[in-house]
Amino acid sequence: MRKIKYFIVIAVLALTLSNNSYSQETFTNITYDMSVPLGNTADFISKTSFRGFSFDIGRYVTDNLAIDLRFSWHTFYEEMPFDSYYDGTQTVTGRQYRYINSFPITGGIKYYFNSSSHFMPYIGAGLGAYGQYVRTDMGIYTVENRQWHFGFFPEAGFVYEFSYGTGFVLNARYDNTLAAGGHDGNSYLTFSVGFHFRH
Repeated sequence: MRKIKYFIVIAVLALTLSNNSYSQETFTNITYDMSVPLGNTADFISKTSFRGFSFDIGRYVTDNLAIDLRFSWHTFYEEMPFDSYYDGTQTVTGRQYRYINSFPITGGIKYYFNSSSHFMPYIGAGLGAYGQYVRTDMGIYTVENRQWHFGFFPEAGFVYEFSYGTGFVLNARYDNTLAAGGHDGNSYLTFSVGFHFRH
């Protein structure tokens, strides 16, 4: 956990204090996110999430290369049918309501192609801390696990600027977290669409 805290501090300092001979432009992306559960996430909740958003702030360190800091919130939910559910040696019968709230706080790097044009495809990757709150409601009973995980992601997308400094962004990102605190990690594929502002 200490390593994650150090990484976040370094990422913030890199974004706010960076001073170099290349482009000093910064950017902000605000996106609506849709997430498809995979792996352990899909085993617990199989439904696609349409409740999510991301906020990115970044800085171009060269014409083609940028670093950024991302804050996201993704919510998964599924109502399970009336049935008998097993937890170790216990059996409980009823209807379950399952939730996962994921809060990524990550730093990343992006490489842009065609940086001098309006249409700029890019690839990227990053890592950081993921707060994951997993809850099951069944009748009057609630089981909830709250745990911070280390995670990472690859990303690909494009930015289209319809006027200088203003445009939209579309991307796909695979968020994956490692097990922590006796709890499994989660993974999901997110598709984001939103606005891009270059300052």
